Amino acid sequence: MMQGLSASSGIAIGRALIIYKEERSLTKAFIDESQVPDELQAFDAAVQRAKEQLKLLMTKLEEAGNEQEAGIIEGQWFLLDDPALMQEVSGKIRNEKVQAAWAAHQTFREYMQAFELMEDEYIKERIADMKDAESRLLDEILGVRTIDLSALSEPAVILAHDLTPSMTAQMNKKTVLGFVTEVGSKTSHTAIMARTFGIPAVVGVSGLLDCFSEGDWVVLDGEAGQIIRNPMPDQLEAYERKRKEYAEFTANLAAIRDMPSLTIDGKRFELYGNIGKPEEAEMVLQQSGEGIGLFRTEFLFMDRGEMPSEEEQYEAYKEVLLKMQGKPVIIRTLDIGGDKEIPYLPLGKEFNPFLGWRAIRYCLADPALFKTQLRALLRAAVHGDLRIMFPMISGEKEILDAKTLLAEAEQELSAQGMAFKSSVPLGIMIEIPAAALVSDKLAQHVDFFSIGTNDLIQYTVAADRMNEKVSYLYDSQHLAVLRLIDIVCRNAKKYGKHVGMCGEMAGDPRMAKLLIGLGVEEWSMSASQIPLVKQAIMSLSESDCVNDVRELLN
Repeated sequence: MMQGLSASSGIAIGRALIIYKEERSLTKAFIDESQVPDELQAFDAAVQRAKEQLKLLMTKLEEAGNEQEAGIIEGQWFLLDDPALMQEVSGKIRNEKVQAAWAAHQTFREYMQAFELMEDEYIKERIADMKDAESRLLDEILGVRTIDLSALSEPAVILAHDLTPSMTAQMNKKTVLGFVTEVGSKTSHTAIMARTFGIPAVVGVSGLLDCFSEGDWVVLDGEAGQIIRNPMPDQLEAYERKRKEYAEFTANLAAIRDMPSLTIDGKRFELYGNIGKPEEAEMVLQQSGEGIGLFRTEFLFMDRGEMPSEEEQYEAYKEVLLKMQGKPVIIRTLDIGGDKEIPYLPLGKEFNPFLGWRAIRYCLADPALFKTQLRALLRAAVHGDLRIMFPMISGEKEILDAKTLLAEAEQELSAQGMAFKSSVPLGIMIEIPAAALVSDKLAQHVDFFSIGTNDLIQYTVAADRMNEKVSYLYDSQHLAVLRLIDIVCRNAKKYGKHVGMCGEMAGDPRMAKLLIGLGVEEWSMSASQIPLVKQAIMSLSESDCVNDVRELLN
């Protein structure tokens, strides 16, 4: 048995099909001045072929109703359609007299370099999309053959070092029983697509291809993150039973999809979805999410060479609001710094970026950038129930300063005769212990709180959640963390403010009892977790949870 990371639940049993990516020959080869025009022409032709392939794949996904996955591929198309990025490649060919493949490879490396040291897994995995776009372009430049996973002749379990999002998007569920890779994480777009298509998947299995041969029998347990090579008859029988049990489990989840999230004694909780791009709103709706509890706007600013314009931001926010059809959409203002660097912004290097110039601190120091986003948000608000949320708040002054800039943005729009919505609900993320402790003061300046448990936990226990040497200290059930959440919930109730949660803790069904007992009213999570959390809520009594949590806190 080999252990990896669970990427998509389910049981797959079948023969192994091993995919070895054809190696590219990439060396820094120079060309003569006379060859530059032909090399530029060949590069442009390769870009167009790659874009045409992505367009065909996007159309196929859209026709199948997979809007979120089409959006992922569209993101790669936009990379290849980015004039600044493509001009940098052309500039290297022209100025350095190098072949197109090397110029493209180096340019993409430079763009990705700023992201590779980031600690946030969700952001780090966006590098995979850039690598996928680069890989497709290089294949076209070099004439490398690619594998079509939509046209397998026999059902199989795919084994590979890695699979790109565009390869996963082509998978036919009838023939791809599941897949296992040596690298990857559960936040990657490849993993997201596997969950959407319902294909069992395990990633991060070191040494996988050294242990399996083509045609081996494979048992894949997506939930446990385990795979077995050539299982014994009793193991096969046990996993066949488990496969049937999982089918029944998913059928039960489907049955409660459209039911309200009610406890046994009738208390209702709101289940929202977290998104990073407009197209991901589709997935929230597919899981009957009641709104968007966190739209991470920094992803509009990433994977590009310049800041998005006010109009571009407005269109993105408007798209989400229209998709959500009047449901609440909480949009977090730009949260950069820490592990979210943006190459074209002058953030600089800091000794401890998680405690430095980031999020609201940076935005208040760059009023032009901040007001551009605020104007776009105010304009988009006319299209639905938009709510603005400020991140990384530590005290009252930051809220007041942000509200001053918001008022200035309103005045500017009014002077320009632009349509916008005033008095948009304002909230803050509670992710710093100081904010939790003075939440009674902060509540008097905002309409809602959203508890960001990822940072709140690591700041409370002084342990980097991505550092494996101290990750054992990162405990969502630490009494200090629970008492801070309790303080926030009690202060919110005292001042009549709505309180939600948008960290990983909200999406963990095992935490449902604690969150019900603490009084968190709205829980926002990855869309795929919504039915699991709903099932947990429906199995619990609010009164019992409250009593148990009171006893725990005391």
